[in-house]
Amino acid sequence: MKKLYNPFIETGYINPTYFCDRENEAHQLIDYIHNQTNVTLFAFRRLGKTGLIKHVFYQLKKEKNIVCIYVDVFDTTNKIDFINRLATSIYNAFPVKSSLGKKIITAIQSLRPVISFDELTGMPNISLDSSLAVHQQNTLTSLFSFIDNQNIQVVFAIDEFQQILSYPEKNIEASLRTHIQALKNTSFIFCGSDQTKMHQIFNDAKRPFFASCSYMHLNTIEEKKYSKFITKMFRKYDKNIAPDAVKFICDWTMLHTFYTQKFSKEIFVGSEQNISLKNIKIIAAKLLQTQEGKFYQYRSLLTAQQWQLLKAVAKEGRLTQPNSQNFISKYKVGNASAVRKGLDSLQKKEMILHNIGVEKPYYEVYDKFLMHWLQSK
Repeated sequence: MKKLYNPFIETGYINPTYFCDRENEAHQLIDYIHNQTNVTLFAFRRLGKTGLIKHVFYQLKKEKNIVCIYVDVFDTTNKIDFINRLATSIYNAFPVKSSLGKKIITAIQSLRPVISFDELTGMPNISLDSSLAVHQQNTLTSLFSFIDNQNIQVVFAIDEFQQILSYPEKNIEASLRTHIQALKNTSFIFCGSDQTKMHQIFNDAKRPFFASCSYMHLNTIEEKKYSKFITKMFRKYDKNIAPDAVKFICDWTMLHTFYTQKFSKEIFVGSEQNISLKNIKIIAAKLLQTQEGKFYQYRSLLTAQQWQLLKAVAKEGRLTQPNSQNFISKYKVGNASAVRKGLDSLQKKEMILHNIGVEKPYYEVYDKFLMHWLQSK
């Protein structure tokens, strides 16, 4: 197994060695897959849901009768984009020289695709002739039916699934639900990072996907487990990190996966063999300094009132009572109505998150580095 220069991975997935915990979630997801149960998987952005999916798919590689297909629809804007992304993911999931891969290619070619290649990765992209609604329906039917009729179990993980709510076509949910209900050997993991929209799709009794899936909600990884992982990764590369330094990493990033990995990566690069709490704090200050240009760009995209509200949320850490007179007067953020509108706007811009899936809902700044920078102002 190749040893990476830096063991802390910000994006993507390498192998289990560089993946922190999620053992219970991985086992649960694998059980769902084995039982062909459709799953709704929710996690706030950069909390590790994509890494979990790819970790599970890595584990399932050894099972010859299961094919796992990952589809990211975050940047799709309509049903045609969705179909093309689905076709591309199917095309790339099967070895071209295998007998099944040849069948897949033949099936997709029957839909008259235009095949192009990504300039950076060299991977093929499929564009199908689905300009008319009737062709869209036929194409979806062809893709799903062909895959389902092979002598294998197929699992689709559709990432950022809430994106379908922004499509101009109004029947996308009902259309997909109709196709999915007819499948016998195919199951789905619907992943999303927008809590409100995912609830809208799957928990509204009037919508097609209501009560159609088992539900999983990713939280942060336990501090004890993340601390053990961080310490082990540094030791693996002959670096010793003090326990209070590890504690600071976990507290400072609030165990939000991306920021914990990013901060640990910076520490790994900027430290000697022995790492103390003092070293960590210096690196934290430098990290915020290097990000200042980006933070000032954020400010230019917001109104003065929105920026003031964002600073107020940052200083609170986790805001549980945004309409309280104490919060409003303490930070001079207008009135309760202005705060509600401001929070809604900041949510849409993904500057803050609103966690409604806990006993005491709260708001917090999405970017933990931005949060600390604002706290220092």
